[in-house]
Amino acid sequence: MSKTDNTITISTLLSLYANSLSSTMDSDLIVVEGFFSNNNNKLYGQYYYDEIVSKEKQHKITIQITHNLKSKLTTGNYYNFQGYISRGQSLDNDSRLKVYFRVTKILEHKEEVQLISKAEYNIVQARFERDFPLITDILSEKVQQGQKPILDVITGVQSTSRDDYLGQLPDYIYYEIRHYKCNLSTKDELLKFLSSNDFSNTDLLIILRGGGSGLEVFNEIDLCKKAIELPIPFITGIGHDADKTLLEKVADRGFSTPTAVGSFLQSIVNNYNERIKVIKAKDEELVRFKKQAESERSLLSNQILSQKKNLNIVWIVLAVFIVVIGVLMFKIINQ
Repeated sequence: MSKTDNTITISTLLSLYANSLSSTMDSDLIVVEGFFSNNNNKLYGQYYYDEIVSKEKQHKITIQITHNLKSKLTTGNYYNFQGYISRGQSLDNDSRLKVYFRVTKILEHKEEVQLISKAEYNIVQARFERDFPLITDILSEKVQQGQKPILDVITGVQSTSRDDYLGQLPDYIYYEIRHYKCNLSTKDELLKFLSSNDFSNTDLLIILRGGGSGLEVFNEIDLCKKAIELPIPFITGIGHDADKTLLEKVADRGFSTPTAVGSFLQSIVNNYNERIKVIKAKDEELVRFKKQAESERSLLSNQILSQKKNLNIVWIVLAVFIVVIGVLMFKIINQ
């Protein structure tokens, strides 16, 4: 059967090769549809190794694609790809023989296919049924009370994300930070970590991961569902500016990079310190005003006292004058 007139899904293609080393489709041209995912890998020989992701976002296959064909594609867009199956020349670390789809032609770009699947839509909708904690207010309130917000920060086992975000957080002493390392390349490891840890005294959970390949794990429905079921607020700093995973979309706040998370945490401290400066300036101004008012009140009191003294002298002089006049008048009358 010729496959050039039939389009198959990624899940169907994978199932045909799941338990066999050969198929009736070997060497036949076939058409596979899916979202193009650019893994930003280097050119190996004549090909880039990227991925096609199924419409429901649950399956994917690695593709071999030339520079010329790749230049016509946009990551996240939905295409029909023509090509054939290509097997790896050796076993991988798990003793498996890899199967690739070698692209020979781009047949169609389907603009009407949305990148978000129904399952993803349901997760996003479930997120809106959850309370929206005001992360800035939560952290600021504790800092202003002289308490250290407790942050649980998850990074990859060999990741530099910790250095990236701490590089933007010079005043980290305002927080109590607990760092955890976890294999962020597999959904199962992350789910195990989130399920086995007690976050009861945590103010904020932070998941950090740099860019590059492997970010698709953060699009896993089960992982996102588990994250929004946590009893604590969580934020993400995943990938680069061009990357936006489903986990970032359902997070209480999603940042494009670990560095951006560090800048956000530092801004909380900066606002607190600025507020302290303003309060201190107002207190100093109030002290100056009180001193000035006290000085003016003292001066006024002295002036009033002086005037009273002067008035008393006038009354005394006047009394003496009246007495003298009275004496003189008495003498004149008696003469």
